[in-house]
Amino acid sequence: MRGSEEGREAGHEEGQAAIEWTALLALVAIVLAGLGYAVVQAGAWRFGDGIVHALTCALGEGCAAEEDVLTNAYGPETAKLVRRYSPNMAYEARSAELPIDFRRCRQVTCSNGPDEAREIDRSSAGLRVMAFTRVVDRRAQGGSLYLQYWFYYPESFTAGIGRIFGHRWPGFHRDDWEGVQVRLPSHGPATARATAHGGYGDGWTRWTGWYRVSGGSHAGQVVDPVDGSRTTSAAELVLVPLESLAGLGSARFAVTPPWLKQVYGDPESAAS
Repeated sequence: MRGSEEGREAGHEEGQAAIEWTALLALVAIVLAGLGYAVVQAGAWRFGDGIVHALTCALGEGCAAEEDVLTNAYGPETAKLVRRYSPNMAYEARSAELPIDFRRCRQVTCSNGPDEAREIDRSSAGLRVMAFTRVVDRRAQGGSLYLQYWFYYPESFTAGIGRIFGHRWPGFHRDDWEGVQVRLPSHGPATARATAHGGYGDGWTRWTGWYRVSGGSHAGQVVDPVDGSRTTSAAELVLVPLESLAGLGSARFAVTPPWLKQVYGDPESAAS
């Protein structure tokens, strides 16, 4: 009897210790969240954000694998296609900005990265290169499966001559949404098109797996495989389903965001 009582007491103590440890982690996470926010505002968020993320993972929240997020949004088979057809990205030389998570930061100090001909998966401030995804499935009606990949940049016209003139450049505007869209028919090869200056450039063309980003304007092109450029491989691209995000209606941008574009509901629309 005494042994069972001691066992219960030990179990109670261990449980209490676990609760206290979890509470301590939560408290530290809250404190460091404030630190992380302050550091983000300064444009160098990596230290605070990294610690907060690690502690949040320790508490078992917010750490679902990307594949799980995609699967929850689209189902396992479509999620695999979204990952499979995510683009390899090549950036024009002297183009500092990288596509980032607008929920984390909307300043170029967060999105700018080194201008070197190498693989890059995050900005100099530590934010991962990210695409927001959208799926429109018309296969049940005899149509195609459409995969949209949307990229957010804090500003447009920040490279080349636009960078020299800054806000005085006529084409400058805050917030920039660009993207590449892949069309998968029931029969036949995959095709794709990229947003460029309010349209889609050459329209639907053969999907090569590569997407080139023009400096400054971030207009895109579907291109053949690229060598010797600053790139982000498809495997390093973080994918976030727009369908899984709440509160998008309250977000305000200087340009129309994807979820308010005609093409969001009509994937064959010519309006980007």
